[in-house]
Amino acid sequence: MAAKGSHQLPDPPCFPVEVWQKIFELATHVPYTLVPGLYEKSDRIRDQHSALEAALATKRRLVLVCKQWQYMAMCYLYRVVLIRTGLNLLALDHTLQTYAAGNGSLVGIRSPGHWTQRLDITMDFSDESKCGELDRCVKRLADVIKSLPKLEVVSFAIPYSFGPEGDAVIMPSGVLDALRCSANSLRILDWSGEDFSPQVHQFEDLLRDLPYLRVLHCRQMVWANGIIPSSILSSLTTLAVDGFVERARHPGEGDLHEACVSLKEFIYYDMFYCLPRGLFIRYGAYLTSVKLYFTLSERFGEALDLLNEHCPNLDRFTFCLESLFSLDLPRVETWSFPRLSYLGVKLEVLHPYGFEFKFLPHLRNAVPTLRVFQLICPRVVKELLKGPFSVSTLKKLNDLPFRVEDDQGNLLSGGLGQAVLHTFSTLTLM
Repeated sequence: MAAKGSHQLPDPPCFPVEVWQKIFELATHVPYTLVPGLYEKSDRIRDQHSALEAALATKRRLVLVCKQWQYMAMCYLYRVVLIRTGLNLLALDHTLQTYAAGNGSLVGIRSPGHWTQRLDITMDFSDESKCGELDRCVKRLADVIKSLPKLEVVSFAIPYSFGPEGDAVIMPSGVLDALRCSANSLRILDWSGEDFSPQVHQFEDLLRDLPYLRVLHCRQMVWANGIIPSSILSSLTTLAVDGFVERARHPGEGDLHEACVSLKEFIYYDMFYCLPRGLFIRYGAYLTSVKLYFTLSERFGEALDLLNEHCPNLDRFTFCLESLFSLDLPRVETWSFPRLSYLGVKLEVLHPYGFEFKFLPHLRNAVPTLRVFQLICPRVVKELLKGPFSVSTLKKLNDLPFRVEDDQGNLLSGGLGQAVLHTFSTLTLM
């Protein structure tokens, strides 16, 4: 809505606006944080907040340079919205309401909420000094979401807190109703925070109203045996959950084998390692990517058996272990992997003598289709490049028929491997 104030439009810049827009884009871009790039990194949503905050600081500096820059950079400032405190929420609500009333600071600028594609909420609702009285805070949040009608990504990464009665905060229906304003544009919904979750029936009703949702992260699935009701999530391609809750005669029972056939990726975080056997039985044939993020290794072979039996089209597999050293090599060599082209490993601990590399030659024969092996933990990769590994150990990476990559996709074998070898050789001679 155009503002009605007396402010004048700034004079056009000397250079074409398109040039300045390209400069702003390059200065503030954070890879894989918006649709469609985020589809590839949807399990990293909560890890992106630091980078998004840094980009937000740059955007704020840009709009403060002059009136011309404010006019041109406004769309970049509001493209991603982070609500971390009650003050953030209050300021954003005030700005949106001011523009809605026609009193925005720039003439000719519609409500900046129409530019917002991603909303991340990380507020701590247990701290009333930051968020104010809970009911008013929630109402203000609903008003803000309603003013962002073209949201494509929404993330509730709210830490565990307690409401006024000492219980976990339940998501009020007003916030869920506000999300329906973006029903046609919403593609990624991340509800993996530890608090402020909706009630089960309210959540299901919301999902029925999001026909184009492609990525869903949630704490728990409560449908019986992991069956997704055919009336919802028909466009879902990625499902990430922390666990499953069995409920007898809950929606999901019946002949629903053709439901959610678009599902291609499954991400599982269950710390107690209860394998979702029912889900793999029903949807395994559609899955091309599976990520199992837990650190228990005792039943890892059972997980591989499940994938081999029910996921014939699996191409990418990522798993997390405390350390490969916790597994004796003879047992590792009995593992039977699916026919993968990509295998990602997240390790909590890097063994000081490079036991991890002893695991790689086994993959040559165990997974002949493998093209990429990736260590996806930045801290472990950093330790790896600083560790006391011999030149001969690193040379072995170059003899493998697949790429060995770090968390950024850089080669630890091949070209980069040679550079690393040169570095270690130089250090050895010094």
